[in-house]
Amino acid sequence: MRLMRSILPGALALALLACAEPAPTLPAVPPPEPVEATPAPVSASAAAVAHVVRHDPEVVHFGGFGPAVFGADEEQVRIAWGHPLDAMPPGEGASCYYLMPDPVPPDGYDVAFMMEEGGFRRYDVASDRFAAPGDFTVGASADDVVAAFAGRVEQMPHKYVQGGRYLVVSPEGDGETRLVFEVDPAGTITGWRMGQLPQVLYVEGCS
Repeated sequence: MRLMRSILPGALALALLACAEPAPTLPAVPPPEPVEATPAPVSASAAAVAHVVRHDPEVVHFGGFGPAVFGADEEQVRIAWGHPLDAMPPGEGASCYYLMPDPVPPDGYDVAFMMEEGGFRRYDVASDRFAAPGDFTVGASADDVVAAFAGRVEQMPHKYVQGGRYLVVSPEGDGETRLVFEVDPAGTITGWRMGQLPQVLYVEGCS
């Protein structure tokens, strides 16, 4: 018992001494490398919203297309377009023909220029590359067009499409040119043209 009593105080002292020693230092753990955030993919609908074409009055206007005014000759139209144009041959006994982009894009023409009796008479737009006055492009709502040009729109039934129509817009102060929107039965703009009377009202291009 005496031996146990003499051993216990020594063991207790050693234990206390061991607890008092500092704990070993662990190596520092480096912080994680910053991860660059990957942007979420843009949906097709969001991309479509971001693609907005604005009307350029220096290019599209009731007086013509860019510097080529209605009545200008073919050379002036070619200069205004600034790219190759191919002249479609007129029908037999006719003087009306179109200048088309050369080559024509795979999905169809963006714009075509009508010539008749040696003068520039109108241009037809069939894509959303160009915007008409009011920022209207192919795919816009006919109701929005009517509201934007209140008091200046004459509506006519489409000659070939049941339920379709034409919206004929007069310039401010009237004049002998018109902006014509072609509308499908759902009320959507499918194409538009700008030009002189009576050529701008030709339903079948040169006829």
